[in-house]
Amino acid sequence: MQYDVLICGAGPAGSTCGRLLARQGLKVAIFDRARFPRYKPCGGGLTGKAQGELEAGWEDLIEDTTREVIFYHRQERPLKITCEQPVIKMVSREKFDSWLLTEAARAGAEVRDGYRVTGVTETAGGVKVQGQDGCTWEGRFLVGADGALSLVRRSLPFKPGGTAGITLECEVPVDAGLLTSYRGQVHLSYGGIPYGYGWVFPKGDHLSVGIGSFTRRVKGLRRYFDTFCRGLGLAVPANLRCRGAVIPAADGQAGVFHTGRALLVGDAAGLVDPFSGEGIYYALRSGRLAAETIMATLAGTGEPGAYSRRLYDELLQPLHYARRIARVVYALTPVVHRLVTANPGIARRLVEVLFGRDTYPDLWQYLTRRYAIFRLAR
Repeated sequence: MQYDVLICGAGPAGSTCGRLLARQGLKVAIFDRARFPRYKPCGGGLTGKAQGELEAGWEDLIEDTTREVIFYHRQERPLKITCEQPVIKMVSREKFDSWLLTEAARAGAEVRDGYRVTGVTETAGGVKVQGQDGCTWEGRFLVGADGALSLVRRSLPFKPGGTAGITLECEVPVDAGLLTSYRGQVHLSYGGIPYGYGWVFPKGDHLSVGIGSFTRRVKGLRRYFDTFCRGLGLAVPANLRCRGAVIPAADGQAGVFHTGRALLVGDAAGLVDPFSGEGIYYALRSGRLAAETIMATLAGTGEPGAYSRRLYDELLQPLHYARRIARVVYALTPVVHRLVTANPGIARRLVEVLFGRDTYPDLWQYLTRRYAIFRLAR
């Protein structure tokens, strides 16, 4: 059967792209090897930027609204930043991703979850997707939304750039009293793991606890995780399952995220903040940009190369400054934490950027004008 667009991956990027295209009357099929709803290792925090990409209905999924961010150095010397407006809203990725996929199906996209794609090919006239059952699906365009280990990215001549790290996350059950004490707060601890941080996010009936590094050279991730939890006084049951994941990180450089008939979105394109690790906003936004590019190409008013240019202009160029800031913070965490503790305005500006109310280029200018330590990363 011939489709207008085949989408590999049903996460936020793929579902968003599929919904927007199907709504315009295109014949769209979305494939994912997982059966939805499915568990996703992720803190599940929606920043202001991410919220701005969503349509009505997601509000019913909110499990906590935070107004405080507490920064630590190795689980010590806490610095609390309190904001008048909500900083981040917490959702379960299992429910959130399922909602996005349901909206895509409601718009008319054909959803095939629990279906493993085994190969993709591209010709001058179209694209083909091979499935686990030997079937071949044909389309005019292909969207690779299949995550950090993307088959689509490995199969076609993209040049996305970026690096990859690792995370370990679990949902920690806690009693009602302890959960209440974490309500409305985001806990972030730097310095306890090379080139990364640990986090605690409150959810509906548990805490989302994790640790991650932006380099895959880190060994013994579970040891770092246990140390992080002990430092915050969190008791993690010995039999509690923790799940690891590869996390990409954008390098802020221009790349090639398109071919003649295929586009990369979300984690498959490496679109993750190299300082904070946020990926949901970049998934949602790139899914929208991909849909707009395909529609323009089909209408004869655009071409696939415009997608790579828009990614650089809108998303990657600002992340170049995030990467610069990350190099300083993760290399000199003790020094930076002392600096931030003595100058809480830095932390407040950082919170405004992390959660969508300021920009990395502006933060970079602010830091380099005032503090020599950041000028070292120019």
